[in-house]
Amino acid sequence: MLIRFVWRHCHYDRIPETLRKYGVDAFFLEASLDEAEESVFPFMDPEAVSESKSLGLQYLWNGEKVLARPYCFLAARDLSYIFPESPAYPFDELRSRGVFEPLEPVVSVDRLRTIGYLSMPPDDEEEMEEDSYAHELDGESE
Repeated sequence: MLIRFVWRHCHYDRIPETLRKYGVDAFFLEASLDEAEESVFPFMDPEAVSESKSLGLQYLWNGEKVLARPYCFLAARDLSYIFPESPAYPFDELRSRGVFEPLEPVVSVDRLRTIGYLSMPPDDEEEMEEDSYAHELDGESE
């Protein structure tokens, strides 16, 4: 399975409010049918599995794959939720990534539980450095 995007402090409206308030990071996973059946579907209820299979079938043309990994999911780092999604989900109608940040390099995982252990740089690392430096300059000018 591949992970290309992260939604930090995810506040997706499909998340129950009792979970959304925690702002857990969510990852956009791409899987083949075999990967989904082995690693993701066991964590989902039957309705969500059916929805995922329906979404994945939309990316077949005359039985041929259009995408190598058409089964996509938004999964919380702590696996408190997993939603089936379209492969186009990370992009809004203007083809921008919206709330998603790309992961560089793309992460490959064999097991879903692995996402709980992915390390990432802080989401505001650059801003913190710039703000800290600007503050130091303000202090020197006084």
